[in-house]
Amino acid sequence: MDQNEGKQWRMVWYDWLIFLLPSLFFISLGLESALGSPLRPDGTQYHDFRAIAHWFDPVFFQYNLVMSLLVVMVVPSLALSYTLIMTDRKERRLQHEVPAERRGEIRRRMGRRASFGEYRGSVWLTTTVVMLGVSILLLFKPVSSPGGMGVDFSLGANMLTMGPFAELYGKNPDSYYSHLIRNQIAFQFGFLGAYVYFIGSVVRAYFTLDLTSLTFVDGAIRMIVASILALVLSFAFDLALPEELISAPAASDTRGGDSIKSSSTIEPKSDTPASTARAGEDAQGNSKRHPNEIESTIPAGLSMLPVVAFFFGFYPKRASLAIERVALKVMKNIMSEGSYRALPLSMLAGMSYSHELRLEREGFDNIENLSSADAVDLAVRTYFSYGQLKQWIDQAWLAAHLREDYPDFVRRTGIGSSDELQRFLSTCDGAKIDGVEQLVAGLSADPTASASWKLRLTALKILLNIGPAPGEDCRNLAETGHEPG
Repeated sequence: MDQNEGKQWRMVWYDWLIFLLPSLFFISLGLESALGSPLRPDGTQYHDFRAIAHWFDPVFFQYNLVMSLLVVMVVPSLALSYTLIMTDRKERRLQHEVPAERRGEIRRRMGRRASFGEYRGSVWLTTTVVMLGVSILLLFKPVSSPGGMGVDFSLGANMLTMGPFAELYGKNPDSYYSHLIRNQIAFQFGFLGAYVYFIGSVVRAYFTLDLTSLTFVDGAIRMIVASILALVLSFAFDLALPEELISAPAASDTRGGDSIKSSSTIEPKSDTPASTARAGEDAQGNSKRHPNEIESTIPAGLSMLPVVAFFFGFYPKRASLAIERVALKVMKNIMSEGSYRALPLSMLAGMSYSHELRLEREGFDNIENLSSADAVDLAVRTYFSYGQLKQWIDQAWLAAHLREDYPDFVRRTGIGSSDELQRFLSTCDGAKIDGVEQLVAGLSADPTASASWKLRLTALKILLNIGPAPGEDCRNLAETGHEPG
């Protein structure tokens, strides 16, 4: 209990600003919405953030403010709670798992992680990104004319938002605004998907004792990258649906042309009763069809844009991998397929996609890298237990030496790690049995393949420091391979 109280006051006074500043911003907007006037004393509109408070219905706007504040405060609140409560639990677990000679290292390293200062930079970064994203999602309202209450995009937008459609500014205001709205929708729902994934990963890391500063940095980068990917997707979406892009202008032009044509046609015959009746029926029919015509100008295919953008935000890595695969197919004549020969982590038993992502975040993205890792170091930095990490590292060591033959070796012998191979060979030596010959007999009946397996297994036996006289074994092996003729 005393240890927790001591950790509470490791948070210096300026760290509380991460809670104070966003709260003051949203509370001030709420007070402005409830008590302020939408106009200045001189009758003009505000040109700062106070204008946001008067763009919506007050009750609706204050509800959005509460949601925005909760969304932002999740980030520093989880970091503070983790440093006060969960770090002690992780330290106690590791003290029971790691060898006794390394428990002092656990205590020293976990002591540094039990302070909010360890998370300061990453929490500030993530909180800022979340605050900017949720403001665009819930508080900003785009308008296309100067007289509207919202962000006046009739003044133009930046190149990031519009891309090649920036040339429509001043030429076709309706199409310009239509492209702007679509790109903003993709950007916002890309951020929303990344934020939902981030919350899930943070909650998982919290309860699995794995909430580090890298978790917040990874979340901030994910939200930025996912939003940009979804924005780029919106331009490709426009390319995939070219006929729907012109549906609105075409419909308006058709209606305009029809009205002009009908008026010019009907006007000379307006003096006859029949033509007058037909004109009345046409006018009545047009008034009835008008709502449907307006609805038909909204492209049906664009309803998938938020869904696809949300997917890009929730799975930006898979989306970027899909883009990378397409690019590699295009560039297959430039890059050879055998340029990279690293073994994937998926070869290891018990490895899942989420486990691969977590180890990749720590810099271990293939078997060769993991084979040289320190299990205690990774146990402190991740949520994996010491025993699980030790098993994976031993498996990675054996897989790195056997390469593509590792799955077949495991399937035929049941030995999956260097520790298991060492115990098998040591037990065979104690029983005066040639363990290498036993393994070779189970692996292959072909004499050529058996000789290769015998050489490789003997080398592994030497590397594992098994056997009193490795020099004699090597000599015998060389003699069997080079018998005098």
